[in-house]
Amino acid sequence: MTNLEKKQVDLIKESICVYTKCMDCRALFRNKTLNFAKIDDFVEDKGNSCLFKLKEMCHVLYRNSVEAHYKEKLYDITVGYIFHEAMKLRESLYQLEFYRPNSYKVTEKLVDSELKIVREIEHLMKKTEKRLTEGFKEIRLLMKELVGQLSGLIMLYKDNYLIPRFVLKNEKMLISIYGKKGFRSLINELYHDGKPLLLYKAAESYLESEYYDIARRLFKKISIIDRQDKSAEFFYMYASAFYFYFRNRFTRTLAFGDKAVNMDMNVEYEGYKIKLRALMDEVTKEVKNKRL
Repeated sequence: MTNLEKKQVDLIKESICVYTKCMDCRALFRNKTLNFAKIDDFVEDKGNSCLFKLKEMCHVLYRNSVEAHYKEKLYDITVGYIFHEAMKLRESLYQLEFYRPNSYKVTEKLVDSELKIVREIEHLMKKTEKRLTEGFKEIRLLMKELVGQLSGLIMLYKDNYLIPRFVLKNEKMLISIYGKKGFRSLINELYHDGKPLLLYKAAESYLESEYYDIARRLFKKISIIDRQDKSAEFFYMYASAFYFYFRNRFTRTLAFGDKAVNMDMNVEYEGYKIKLRALMDEVTKEVKNKRL
C-alpha cells in the first residue's frame, strides 16, 4: 500500500462524512432543532470539522499538483466553495442564536432611540433567518454536486487496491447516498461483472494486506455463489492455511495447504503454491520440535 492509495481512500471517507453531517444538520434545521454547537462537526475553521479536514486534504493532494487529474482539480474547487458557503450558514446560525435572544431581554429598559436599534436588529435577524433557509437550499444542491463528482473520483481510483474493499464495507452508506440503482450503476462501471467481481477484488485486497480471516470468508462466499470458480476455491484454501497457522492450529493449516497445492491450477498460481509449501515445511518442523 502506498501513502497515496491510503490518502485517496481517506479523502473518499471524509467526503462521505461531510455529506452525512450536512444532511444531519439540514434535518435538524427543518425540525428547528439545529443550534450552533451541533453544526461544529460539519463545519468550523479550527481544524476539527469534517468539511475543514476535507478542504485541507483536497488542497494537499490536488491544489499544487501538476499531476492532478482535472476531476481532482474540480473537486478541490467544489469542496472549497462548499466550505465558504457552509461557513456563512454557521455565522448566520451564530447571529440568530446569540444575538436575537439578547435583544428581547433588554427591551423594557430602553429609551426610544435605543429601542429603535433593537427593532433594526430584529429586522436584520429576519433577513438572517431567510438567508439561512436559502443557504441550506443551496448547500443541498452543492452536496448533490459533491457526491456526483465523488463517484467520478471513485471511478478514477478504481485501480487503487483499497477501493473494492472500501466499496464493499461501505455498501449501505453508498446506497443511502446514491440509491440502489445508483450504487449498482457505480459498481457495474467499476467492475464489468458487477457485485461478483467487487467481492473478488475486495477479497484479493484483503489477502494482499494479509487479513486472512476476512479474505477466506469472502473467497468462500464467492465459491458458494459460483461453484465453478476454482480460483476462489484455491484462494479460500490458501488464506485458510495462513489463517490457521497464525492461530497455531497446525493440523488445519496442513489440511488446507495440502488441498490447495494439489489443486490443478494455471502456472500463474505457482508462486502461491511455493509459499504454501514453505509454510507447510515450517509447520512440520514446528510440530516435530514440539514432540522432541
